[in-house]
Amino acid sequence: MSAREVPIAGMTCAACEGTVAAAALSLPGVESAVADRRSGRLTLTGSRLPSDTDIDRALADGPYSVGTRPWFSREHRVWRDLALSVAGVGAIAILAWALGLDQRVQELTAGASAGSLVVVLGLGVAASVSTCMALVGGLVVSLAASVPSHATGLARMRPHLAFNAGRVAGFAVLGGLVGAVGRTVAPSGVMLGLLVLAAALVMAVVGVRLTGASPRLAAWQLSLPGRWGGWARADVGGAGFARTMAVGAATFFLPCGFTQAVQLYALSTGSPVAGATVMAVFALGTTPGLLAAGAAASTAQRGSGRALRVVGVVVLAFALVTGTGALTQLAPGLRVGTVTATERTANVVDVAGVQEVSTAVVADGYSPAVTVVYADEPVRWTLSPEFYGCANVVDARSLGLDSIDVLRGDATVEFTPTETGTYPYACTMGMFTGAIVVIDRPAA
Repeated sequence: MSAREVPIAGMTCAACEGTVAAAALSLPGVESAVADRRSGRLTLTGSRLPSDTDIDRALADGPYSVGTRPWFSREHRVWRDLALSVAGVGAIAILAWALGLDQRVQELTAGASAGSLVVVLGLGVAASVSTCMALVGGLVVSLAASVPSHATGLARMRPHLAFNAGRVAGFAVLGGLVGAVGRTVAPSGVMLGLLVLAAALVMAVVGVRLTGASPRLAAWQLSLPGRWGGWARADVGGAGFARTMAVGAATFFLPCGFTQAVQLYALSTGSPVAGATVMAVFALGTTPGLLAAGAAASTAQRGSGRALRVVGVVVLAFALVTGTGALTQLAPGLRVGTVTATERTANVVDVAGVQEVSTAVVADGYSPAVTVVYADEPVRWTLSPEFYGCANVVDARSLGLDSIDVLRGDATVEFTPTETGTYPYACTMGMFTGAIVVIDRPAA
């Protein structure tokens, strides 16, 4: 009995391992074959082991071959398609930014009464085309990739329907729990930033795998969405549907700023029924966008490699947006910087010995973004919602304050700054930032 290891290029999933091992077992003299996509190796044992040429012939019907995966693809068409995809996706993103489409979607929530279910539903719609899509997008793509290529029609949408049904049901159950226990289960602070950064890295790996730019990286499978997609793979029975619903419910814990804002609102209701209703309506609002993304990914999965490369570029764009937000969440001062001021800003007035500060939550963050106050004098800070989005939950830890909820109307907090300096604050995802600058009162 002898054994040998053979490098195999092209394995990217558990199904690949089974295909390669089965092909090797069909060769004379092979008694056992174990393929490992992570190491890119096929381990053979038997009385008479085949040559590399024989193994290559056995693998000829699939995308596998004897050899080591290169770090970068050597196929010119891959890089050509990738360049065209980047140009196309970039052009669409620039056009959307120029037309203000993202803000127009969020403006669906403007004008509604604060904290109403209309606002919550609108937040779900906005989330499905922004931060939540950036976090969940790779998972949606991986669900599409888990469907057999020969599936058609409803079979291709089955995992996406299960995923979204699980989101609505799971968000309702967990929202009720949040409303009942009075404590939020969403991560925050540094842990939130690290989770968002991890999600961005996962998304980047998924994106690179889809583009085909790096065959070696494609074999790593270092992606939570990819593993969840495999675990939630659709099958003939009902177990696959149930597993995929569970994955959808688990996205309640992903650190999306919109989700956290609504979780905080559900927490503040103090009622399991109200909390369940709020979170279910929010998840329902995200459904159309996520289903559309799933349908597009499923179509691309069944189509050409070029279509998959376009999807990969989109996922990489999501990773860039998510990663930028993570870095700002970990260090909000990176965006604000140090502000030098000699006078208080116009939004600060003295009322009975207290510095009254007014800040508005607007479409692009906070107005004014920088407020200057005097040290060693009490401050009463009121934030007013003129717009509804993830900026309506403010992380002001640098000022020694808890999260400030501006979803249901004006929110007022009080503090007394004792040291001069710049104190940054941000929304829970770090996408929108502002600062309170503390200076000494000028001598009379």
